Amino acid sequence: MFASCGQEAFFEGHVHALRTLGGVPRTKVRYDNLKAAVARVLGQSRGRVEADRWIAFRSHFGIESFYCRPGIEGAHEKGGAKG
Repeated sequence: MFASCGQEAFFEGHVHALRTLGGVPRTKVRYDNLKAAVARVLGQSRGRVEADRWIAFRSHFGIESFYCRPGIEGAHEKGGAKG
């Protein structure tokens, strides 16, 4: 659907999904550690330094993010996407 995987495409995809779903999910949205959202992973924990534009975007829409643990420790959290 998108020609790039840049931050603008990430945001546009979110806007499309929110319209299709009829709003923001009531629970946290699970994310892998993609560069469009995460500026830096803090060790093997769930701590992240998020990208400034992502913070503004998700705050505007009221999206609560949940980040998967990096590496093999978090592989089971990705719902088989890395199967």
